[in-house]
Amino acid sequence: MITPSLPQSYARALPETAAAPRERPPNAAALRATTGPLRILHLSALYPPYIVGGAERSVEHLAEELVAAGHTVAAACIAREPEPKTVRGGVTVYRMAHHNDFWLEDWPKASRFGRAWAKLKQQWNFAIAAEFGRVLDDFKPDLVNTHSLLDVSTLVWREAAKRGIPIVHTVCEYDLICGNAAMFKDGKPCERWHLGCKVVNAGKQITNRSVDAVVSVGTEILKTHVDHGLFTHLALERRRVIFYSCTVPEGDPEARRRIDRTGKPITFGYLGRINTEKGVGTMIDAFRRIGPGDWRCLVAGHAMDDSIERFKAQAEGLPIEFVGWAKPADFLSDIDVLIVPSFWAEPSPRTIYEAYTMGVPVIGAASGGIPELIGEDNADWLFTPGDDADLAARLTTVLARGRGDLPDERSFQHVIRESTSERVAEKYLDLYAELVAERRAARS
Repeated sequence: MITPSLPQSYARALPETAAAPRERPPNAAALRATTGPLRILHLSALYPPYIVGGAERSVEHLAEELVAAGHTVAAACIAREPEPKTVRGGVTVYRMAHHNDFWLEDWPKASRFGRAWAKLKQQWNFAIAAEFGRVLDDFKPDLVNTHSLLDVSTLVWREAAKRGIPIVHTVCEYDLICGNAAMFKDGKPCERWHLGCKVVNAGKQITNRSVDAVVSVGTEILKTHVDHGLFTHLALERRRVIFYSCTVPEGDPEARRRIDRTGKPITFGYLGRINTEKGVGTMIDAFRRIGPGDWRCLVAGHAMDDSIERFKAQAEGLPIEFVGWAKPADFLSDIDVLIVPSFWAEPSPRTIYEAYTMGVPVIGAASGGIPELIGEDNADWLFTPGDDADLAARLTTVLARGRGDLPDERSFQHVIRESTSERVAEKYLDLYAELVAERRAARS
């Protein structure tokens, strides 16, 4: 096996391509001062404390940062049962009835036909659109920013448009073009647009034209949506890439760096859902190629079904430990290198942001938005998705060079700078101010 060398400075900077997050225009601050404090309404399928993934945390981070910046902010979401309007972290929260055949967490219990029928009906869910219309009339926002619309009809865009409210949509998953929001089927990434997905998402080809600007958490997922016919009506300056905002509660990279690891084996880690599309099987097969040695791997997270037993059996005899749920700060303090082996085109894994913030280097699959974070030319830390031999080569390199050669958070500033809550909020506010100013000028 040929052992590649580790790059001296890991990922030095974002590539000078469209992948780099858009710089702020020179007149951004002046324009924001002109528009003044805004009333901003976010809409996402879920909002904390109800969380199933990273999207809900990101919306909360952005909403609360906008409040801290002096704006009046609300967040709307669906709920199993509607709840009275509340305030959370300074954000007014509306939890609306979902008006679907069943609640989003109950999908696995439904029959295949029931799921397909529900998806087909969902795009024409006029009841949730009317519900959102009542939220708009109550809060009276200057601008609406929608995020994950999984199980939320895009008819909500029309409700904002007919009231003359500018709309920004943040693309963070594939729910607008894929029935399961992952573009992953039968154990592998989708290589074509399936007829079923075209049918259940047909209405979105029309409703997306109500959107005034689109933000994506990664360049690749934005390109995928445009290639599928969405947001093609928008000028290039209205299609922007803004990274997730990320914090690691109680995380301290300097304290992590001071931990004495003398005599301890190099520790790899995996943090996330434990399933096929996340590449857990590929990771275990890679370690199987290496065999037992002066290393260990901690696997943190839960499986949605009984697949974890299959992975435990696959890892038998190797120093791989399944530790269940773990607090990111503690988990990242315990490991030397994080592995993100996603087999599906994951848009922009939050675990990479978290790892970098804590000073943990990442070996990742060259899929979705992973290369954009690690560095698209950073071949020593990227491997071919699903290729356990290629991943094993990267792991072997780390083991051969040793812990002392690993980079820390000082090498990851290309991502850390762009993912602070303040930086992300500034970039969103630049876009908001442009849209609101244009809309006000058109009315005058």
